[in-house]
Amino acid sequence: MTVETPAPRRSRHREPDPKYMTFVEHLDELRRRLIISVAAIAVGSVGGWFLFNSVLTLLKQPLCKYLPHNCTLYASDIYGLFTLQLKTAVVLGFMFALPVTIWQLWLFVAPAFGPKANTWAPIWMTSALLLFVGGVAVGYEVVPLAVKFFGGFQKNGLALLLFASSYINFIVLVLVVFGISFELPLVLVSLSAAGITSSRWLASKRLIFFFGVFIFATVATPGADWISPLVLGSILYVLFEVSIAVSRLIGK
Repeated sequence: MTVETPAPRRSRHREPDPKYMTFVEHLDELRRRLIISVAAIAVGSVGGWFLFNSVLTLLKQPLCKYLPHNCTLYASDIYGLFTLQLKTAVVLGFMFALPVTIWQLWLFVAPAFGPKANTWAPIWMTSALLLFVGGVAVGYEVVPLAVKFFGGFQKNGLALLLFASSYINFIVLVLVVFGISFELPLVLVSLSAAGITSSRWLASKRLIFFFGVFIFATVATPGADWISPLVLGSILYVLFEVSIAVSRLIGK
């Protein structure tokens, strides 16, 4: 008499093979990555709360340099300063948690890039982090030009009464837009590596992309000055050309 041995069942706690994951399992994987990322942002936000004064001093430097008479910022209501510090802490938390967030994103999308994905991970993560930091740094250099431009309209009895929330929101928006926009070459090269696009296809879209980046820069950058869109659009187009060159180097 032979006894049939039941087929081993997959443990609930065992990581599923990404190649054979169902749609529901992919959603569960995405949920886990998002939870880890949000937790990292929450921890970073706690640190950002205590660094608020130092960061505020740094963000006010362009204002105090070019518009010294407007260096004092105001709140429009009793809870405005608390809300400002909370929002700034969350933005700082996002920046502090960026390495964790990038790593979680990579773990989720890596199976789409084949078995060699793990060898790309250090390069991918380092590039993403450096590009974002580089974008923030360039954005911070653009801020004084925008402040000087807008401050030049104080004449004939017109004066600025700057509220803390509007000024900080302006600065943060510029920095975040520049930081995220600088990820463009990484996105395009990753798409080429995955076989979704190619260097030849990207090169054929040069004219469309040229106009597209300046339209995007005009919409994405706050205010009505011409400096921020011009700087961002020019840099994005250069990064687009870099993406084509790198895609060719990797044979795509």
